[in-house]
Amino acid sequence: MTVEESTNDVGAFLAVFAALLLDNVLRLDETVGRVTDFVMSSKPSRELIVTLQSFDRLKQEFEALGDALTRYAQTTNTTPLSGEQRSQLGHSVIAGITVADLKDRLLRRLQDDLPEMIAPPMSTEQEAEVGVDVEF
Repeated sequence: MTVEESTNDVGAFLAVFAALLLDNVLRLDETVGRVTDFVMSSKPSRELIVTLQSFDRLKQEFEALGDALTRYAQTTNTTPLSGEQRSQLGHSVIAGITVADLKDRLLRRLQDDLPEMIAPPMSTEQEAEVGVDVEF
């Protein structure tokens, strides 16, 4: 597999992942709508209304993540793997996120000075699988 084919695979994977994420957002929205209709047929408590608003906020965040992933996938194949253009792509994708809290959390996670996350030790079987190509 060439580098170009590998890059195209990454872009295709990201596009499919984004589409599935947005499909799940639609399903979440439909479910929340049905629950809201059910709850509003009676006298809902303030706590229940706040909980429903939290579901709506989650939906907005998933939509924003799906849109950002879609934008990244659309341009990743034509952007060099490193350098200023790749950096600018990341910046423009993040700048396009409209949910401020989500954007802030994403930027915090992308900071260089975050503590290193230690992965759990791998079993012998897992170590043997590292680097093995899987074909579908």
